Amino acid sequence: MNGILNLAFDKIKRKVEDNCSDGNVGASERVLSVISGGLILGIGVKQLFKSPISAISGITLGGALVYRGVTGHCTVKSAIEKVTEKEDVTVIEHRYFVK
Repeated sequence: MNGILNLAFDKIKRKVEDNCSDGNVGASERVLSVISGGLILGIGVKQLFKSPISAISGITLGGALVYRGVTGHCTVKSAIEKVTEKEDVTVIEHRYFVK
Protein backbone atom coordinates (compact mmCIF):
# COMPACT_ATOMS: atom_id res chain seq x y z
CA MET A 1 0.00 0.00 0.00
CA ASN A 2 2.82 2.39 0.85
CA GLY A 3 4.47 1.77 -2.55
CA ILE A 4 1.25 2.67 -4.36
CA LEU A 5 0.95 5.96 -2.44
CA ASN A 6 4.57 6.87 -3.16
CA LEU A 7 4.03 6.08 -6.85
CA ALA A 8 0.89 8.24 -6.92
CA PHE A 9 2.62 11.15 -5.15
CA ASP A 10 5.60 10.93 -7.51
CA LYS A 11 3.29 10.96 -10.53
CA ILE A 12 1.39 13.99 -9.20
CA LYS A 13 4.66 15.78 -8.45
CA ARG A 14 5.95 15.18 -11.99
CA LYS A 15 2.68 16.43 -13.51
CA VAL A 16 2.74 19.56 -11.35
CA GLU A 17 6.34 20.35 -12.26
CA ASP A 18 5.88 19.66 -15.99
CA ASN A 19 2.67 21.63 -16.54
CA CYS A 20 3.83 24.92 -15.03
CA SER A 21 6.18 26.81 -17.33
CA ASP A 22 5.24 30.44 -16.68
CA GLY A 23 3.73 30.26 -13.18
CA ASN A 24 4.94 32.17 -10.17
CA VAL A 25 4.11 29.52 -7.57
CA GLY A 26 6.59 26.79 -6.64
CA ALA A 27 5.82 23.06 -6.78
CA SER A 28 5.54 22.49 -3.04
CA GLU A 29 3.39 25.60 -2.70
CA ARG A 30 1.13 24.32 -5.45
CA VAL A 31 0.65 20.94 -3.80
CA LEU A 32 -0.15 22.58 -0.46
CA SER A 33 -2.60 24.93 -2.17
CA VAL A 34 -4.46 22.05 -3.79
CA ILE A 35 -4.61 20.03 -0.56
CA SER A 36 -5.69 22.92 1.66
CA GLY A 37 -8.08 24.25 -0.98
CA GLY A 38 -9.70 20.85 -1.33
CA LEU A 39 -10.13 20.60 2.43
CA ILE A 40 -11.66 24.08 2.72
CA LEU A 41 -13.85 23.43 -0.32
CA GLY A 42 -15.11 20.15 1.15
CA ILE A 43 -15.91 21.75 4.50
CA GLY A 44 -17.73 24.58 2.71
CA VAL A 45 -19.87 22.16 0.71
CA LYS A 46 -20.63 20.14 3.84
CA GLN A 47 -21.78 23.26 5.75
CA LEU A 48 -23.80 24.71 2.85
CA PHE A 49 -27.25 24.19 4.39
CA LYS A 50 -26.27 24.83 8.03
CA SER A 51 -24.65 28.23 7.54
CA PRO A 52 -24.80 29.37 3.91
CA ILE A 53 -22.82 32.61 4.21
CA SER A 54 -19.73 31.04 5.77
CA ALA A 55 -20.09 28.03 3.46
CA ILE A 56 -20.06 30.22 0.36
CA SER A 57 -16.96 32.02 1.59
CA GLY A 58 -15.31 28.64 2.25
CA ILE A 59 -16.27 27.39 -1.20
CA THR A 60 -14.87 30.55 -2.78
CA LEU A 61 -11.60 30.40 -0.85
CA GLY A 62 -11.18 26.68 -1.43
CA GLY A 63 -11.89 27.03 -5.13
CA ALA A 64 -9.38 29.87 -5.43
CA LEU A 65 -6.69 27.81 -3.68
CA VAL A 66 -7.36 24.78 -5.89
CA TYR A 67 -7.22 26.99 -8.99
CA ARG A 68 -3.96 28.54 -7.76
CA GLY A 69 -2.45 25.12 -7.21
CA VAL A 70 -3.59 23.65 -10.50
CA THR A 71 -2.57 26.56 -12.71
CA GLY A 72 0.58 27.55 -10.83
CA HIS A 73 -0.22 31.24 -11.21
CA CYS A 74 -1.29 33.50 -8.35
CA THR A 75 -2.55 36.96 -9.27
CA VAL A 76 -2.16 38.23 -5.70
CA LYS A 77 1.47 37.13 -5.59
CA SER A 78 2.21 38.72 -8.97
CA ALA A 79 0.58 41.99 -7.88
CA ILE A 80 2.69 42.06 -4.72
CA GLU A 81 5.82 41.33 -6.73
CA LYS A 82 5.02 44.21 -9.11
CA VAL A 83 4.56 46.62 -6.21
CA THR A 84 7.80 45.60 -4.50
CA GLU A 85 9.84 45.80 -7.74
CA LYS A 86 9.76 49.60 -7.74
CA GLU A 87 13.09 50.77 -6.40
CA ASP A 88 12.79 54.51 -7.00
CA VAL A 89 10.70 55.45 -4.00
CA THR A 90 10.41 59.14 -3.17
CA VAL A 91 9.48 60.07 0.36
CA ILE A 92 7.80 63.43 0.73
CA GLU A 93 7.50 64.76 4.24
CA HIS A 94 4.80 67.24 5.14
CA ARG A 95 5.00 69.20 8.34
CA TYR A 96 1.99 70.93 9.70
CA PHE A 97 2.20 73.32 12.60
CA VAL A 98 -0.83 73.89 14.76
CA LYS A 99 -1.02 76.87 17.14
